[in-house]
Amino acid sequence: MRKVKSVRFVLFAILLFAIVLLGGCAQPTAAPAPTSAPVATAVQPPTSAPATSAPTQAPTTAPAATTAPTSAPVATTAPTAAPKPAVKQPSGTLNVALSTFESETFLPWNGGVARQSYLLMIYDVLVYSDPKTDEQKPGLAEKWEMSPDGKTWTFYIRKGVQFHESYGELTSEDVKYSFERMIDKTSVGSPAQLLRNIIDKVEAPDPYKVVVSLKTPYVGLVGGYLNDTNAGGIIVSKKYVTTVGDEKANAHPIGTGPYTLAEEHKKGGPIKLTTVPEVEKHWRITPDYQNVNLLLVPEEATRVAMLKTGEVDLAPVSYDSIDSVKSSGLNVISIQKNWAPLIRFGGIVTTDPKRYDANNPWSKKEVRQALNYAVDRAAIAKTIFKGEATPVGASMPLNVWSDIPPYAYDVAKAKQLLTQAGYPNGFQVPLRTFTTNPGAELPTLGEAVALYWKAVGIDVKIVPSDWNTVRGDLLGMKANNYLFVQRGQPFVDFQAGFDLEYDSANMFAIYATPEVIQQYNQIKSELDPKKREQMAREFGLYVKDEATNVFLVSANDPYGASKKIGRWSSIRMRPQNIEYITRP
Repeated sequence: MRKVKSVRFVLFAILLFAIVLLGGCAQPTAAPAPTSAPVATAVQPPTSAPATSAPTQAPTTAPAATTAPTSAPVATTAPTAAPKPAVKQPSGTLNVALSTFESETFLPWNGGVARQSYLLMIYDVLVYSDPKTDEQKPGLAEKWEMSPDGKTWTFYIRKGVQFHESYGELTSEDVKYSFERMIDKTSVGSPAQLLRNIIDKVEAPDPYKVVVSLKTPYVGLVGGYLNDTNAGGIIVSKKYVTTVGDEKANAHPIGTGPYTLAEEHKKGGPIKLTTVPEVEKHWRITPDYQNVNLLLVPEEATRVAMLKTGEVDLAPVSYDSIDSVKSSGLNVISIQKNWAPLIRFGGIVTTDPKRYDANNPWSKKEVRQALNYAVDRAAIAKTIFKGEATPVGASMPLNVWSDIPPYAYDVAKAKQLLTQAGYPNGFQVPLRTFTTNPGAELPTLGEAVALYWKAVGIDVKIVPSDWNTVRGDLLGMKANNYLFVQRGQPFVDFQAGFDLEYDSANMFAIYATPEVIQQYNQIKSELDPKKREQMAREFGLYVKDEATNVFLVSANDPYGASKKIGRWSSIRMRPQNIEYITRP
């Protein structure tokens, strides 16, 4: 009897062991006890409700409760589909104060380049300049190429870019039309005259290809005129402008940019912009801010006050105001070596009788040199620009001219040259002053230079003016008998700067002689980059000796910024790329 009980006990123990073993085998082999959260790829999203809605059904991938994971299992909360990234939607308003709006016009060919601050928010351009490297980047032109002889440029147009208000896709015909309007004899656009001189014809052989044939080789065409540093590459809708006419197209501009006018602009009033419908699909940029208001505020003290009260979020400030702006809890953004303030001479284009007056004292090289020696640039850099400037011997902050030494401060030398030129007791001269963007300090600078000149016998009459008036005088050949303040610009391609100052065919040219024109033409036709740069530097030394301007300093460009501004990648030359301003 005891033997039977022993056998039964052994059989019962074996059976119990088998049950335990089988129960253990029922656990999923794909989910060992994890030491961290299960890997997301091991979870298959369910096509119906998650497993927690059916507790009687064991999940196929979730670990057993006894494994006690260190974080919650993810299988029971898996979404039905991968989440889509949130679509960026612009919001809020950015208020920007500028010292000038220039002509307050909205077509590329009916005003100057200072309008880029607002034009480039409404329109796109063929090519964009990298703010950090000055490298040329694709814009409306996806790529471009120059022929070996430098006389033919071919642009391949980006497909699918749409004009505002259903005016259709931008094509080569719009590019051709924009070029032809810019070089038309009625155009007053900044690059108009120079482009007229070099462009022979523009062709559109297919909807996405434009061929520009030049009269002479021109290596600097893209970097000088067709990017966002100039107005030559801004493209308008041919259909729109030819349908409604220039007057309506100017009052209600239509482009392909991320913004449009929120309301018709009235001279002197704010320029109000708002994002276009579906701006989140814009090919170039979806801005952070839905609305941008540009305010015309010529007075620097008023701009600073508006920054401090929160009326504006961005504004150019003087160097004197930097500490005050910072102490108010605002930021200061400085664009490095962004301009070169200087004094220009009227009436020294010797190759054009209508723009030359031999009776001007400054028509003599010795007088121009004397006016350069009479100025203490180091003191100007330290006092007016608070150390945010460097004395220079060039009219533009160009890389190829960066090492040209400035004129020394030498009052005795200045007096000697004036006597040598026949003016031992000096002379009287009117000096027109105005502000630009950048250039809020130009009137103050003019007054400082006038004091230095007084020490060598020059009697300066300061005439407050504005750039539009002086610009009109230059175009009308009426600027021969006065001097004026101005700013040299950091052109991406130095050739554009040479065109501006030394091409006698350009109405804004400051100085031209047969020797200058010869050197200028040689540089323009040189295709070898290294030779071209060397020739450009030698040219800089030559025009410095000719004292074509009163060279002063190369200056940084400070802006006061509110806490609403994170990053602002403004290119050098002027306040633009406003559409790229980010939130903090």
